[in-house]
Amino acid sequence: MTTLIITEKNKAAEAIANALGTVKIIKKAKALNIYLVESKNIYVVPLRGHILEYRNTDVFKSWTKTSPRDIITNPNAIEKVPSSYAYPHINSLKEYSKISNHCVIGTDADIEGCNIGLFDALPFVKHINPSIKISQLWLSSLQKNEILNKFTNLISPKYSWGESGEARAIIDAFIGFSATREITNTLRPLLNKFRVRFTSIGRVQTSLLYLIYLREQVILNFIPEPYFLIDADLFHVNGVFRAHHQHNPFMKDNEVIVREIFQKIKDEKIGKIVNNSKNALRRAPPTPLNTSKALVLLTKNLKISANIAMRTMNALYLNMLISYPRTDSDVYKSDFNHFEILKKFTLHSQFKNYSMNLLKNNRTKPTKGKKDMGDHPPITPLESIELNSSRFENDLQKKVYNILARHYLALFGEEALESKQVLKILIKEEPFQAQFVALISPGFLEIAPFLKPKYDSIIQIIGNDIPLKEVLFIQKETKPPPRYNDTSLLKIMEKNHLGTKSTRPVIIKLLQTRSLTKRLKLHYFITDLGKFIIENLIEIWLPFLKPDFTRKVEEKLEEIKDKKKKMNDVVDEIRNEFLQLFDKFLVNKHKLTSKIDTYKMDYTIPLTTSNCPFCIASPMKFIDIKSKRFLVCSNENCKHYLSLPKNGKLQLLNSVCSICNFNIFKVELRKNNKLLTYYLCPKCWNESFKEKSGKGFCSNCEEYRIFKGRCIKK
Repeated sequence: MTTLIITEKNKAAEAIANALGTVKIIKKAKALNIYLVESKNIYVVPLRGHILEYRNTDVFKSWTKTSPRDIITNPNAIEKVPSSYAYPHINSLKEYSKISNHCVIGTDADIEGCNIGLFDALPFVKHINPSIKISQLWLSSLQKNEILNKFTNLISPKYSWGESGEARAIIDAFIGFSATREITNTLRPLLNKFRVRFTSIGRVQTSLLYLIYLREQVILNFIPEPYFLIDADLFHVNGVFRAHHQHNPFMKDNEVIVREIFQKIKDEKIGKIVNNSKNALRRAPPTPLNTSKALVLLTKNLKISANIAMRTMNALYLNMLISYPRTDSDVYKSDFNHFEILKKFTLHSQFKNYSMNLLKNNRTKPTKGKKDMGDHPPITPLESIELNSSRFENDLQKKVYNILARHYLALFGEEALESKQVLKILIKEEPFQAQFVALISPGFLEIAPFLKPKYDSIIQIIGNDIPLKEVLFIQKETKPPPRYNDTSLLKIMEKNHLGTKSTRPVIIKLLQTRSLTKRLKLHYFITDLGKFIIENLIEIWLPFLKPDFTRKVEEKLEEIKDKKKKMNDVVDEIRNEFLQLFDKFLVNKHKLTSKIDTYKMDYTIPLTTSNCPFCIASPMKFIDIKSKRFLVCSNENCKHYLSLPKNGKLQLLNSVCSICNFNIFKVELRKNNKLLTYYLCPKCWNESFKEKSGKGFCSNCEEYRIFKGRCIKK
């Protein structure tokens, strides 16, 4: 029997083939290898993610000659077609289907993977070989023993999972295509002012932009209110500590009272301790990591974007260092072999002692989270790798692996023991209190210091009278909530059911790519364009902006996955609901168009997302006014600048140079009636002036190239 295995990525194909036997590589195209396991007559064909995508049909390609509404109502308005890179993969699927009796879907074991395997790839196989047997390889890791075990225990295809992904793709296509086209056409005069060709609208991304806008409005409209604190600095055996008045904070209405209290006690020199209590507290180890918790952990501790965190975990999975990173489960199955993993870590230079103590004390049962979704185990390190290992492709992978490994080991650790001390003090009958939490025994915090809160020292007090250094009267103002960062955005998206564990990082990044938000100093700001869109859509299309609509879609998609509803029924339900919303927009869109001519755009100088290479503290301003074109540091104390090309249209990209980590520019130049496009890094380009080396032009770079606006390794 000849078996065809289809995988989602090349690294997965290579790992599966190598686990099954000796491999012969068949070169099919520049970026396509087929892996043949001759001893078992197995061909492993990798894909490149989705090989098919939804697009408008030829009749509906014109944005001005067709009605965007018809994209919703006409089933023939969209079609599923091969991606530009798909044909070598499709040809290979057809070729090996002819000689195979058994097709195994080995794409990633989640909804999107099922959709790619069963709805993108399988139709080509079935078209050539209608009677071929179909099975699914459901992997939680690319470890050899996992592959061998699961290959001998293949499962029936999870068609309902694939249908859920297909329904999502169809729904997002007719919503995104119609809404993007209608709103872009409506706002065209305004978009020209922003030098933007189109604005992107989608049920998830636009709801997220709405939430970011609401936070921005809270911040901008926030009116600070004064409040008052009375604190006291007191002496203890080893220094000074601060106590706070028990009724802090005093609001403005109580200003007279708080000033009277301060006048009464400001010259006191002694406080009287009326209570000095100490209690033991226990801090429990963390629970296992699902995707959402892992993204929150990594973005918070490494200060990286959610998209980069997800991509890095996926790279570690493909390099066989961690289990599958897209999982909803934070509970391990009872038969999960933790002992073998812990044993591996006893050989690790940094984790050795901790791991040996776990085994010595028979601590091999991890903590439990809240749900076992039956898809995959929680994210787990599968190998004990030193941080200087060549298996890491970059420093970020080392840092992510280090946190994931330490967090996993912490699941088996002992509780941390804390001591909470509460001091109650009277200063001329006015009640003050000081509280301290000290660490007595670190327990699991020994291996996971990033989970450690800030601890105090225990205060040593002799007698009941305590010397008073100073009474402080402090006036402050209330502050607005902070802008969202990647960590808080992930939390708010999960709370509002926006997107999935896998798509949330991509959606956050998409808003930046579409110039609707910008990320500065780890926080997200809404742009003028994003603000205008949301402000005007609130007035005429609020039901679409609110998360309720997309939450309802997600619930229905889950019902498809659970076989409670049929795919076509759900697609039709959402189509009808969205059509009603779309018609409300059409009825009221005149309110939007009437504002465009009167809208005065606040000219905001674009800022680089990378910081100034001279002061390393602030982004640089992109000045492009008449004949003046340069970058200058936004920090007035720095004043350094970088030159830019004088000719051509310049576009500041969010992507950065892989060599110096500074923003890349896209340059479009007309020469001999032809449009030429090139890319450059201003930092490298300016450094090349002395050398006259041509450095900075991305086309001259030996190590990296520009692909879809991003600097990637050749």
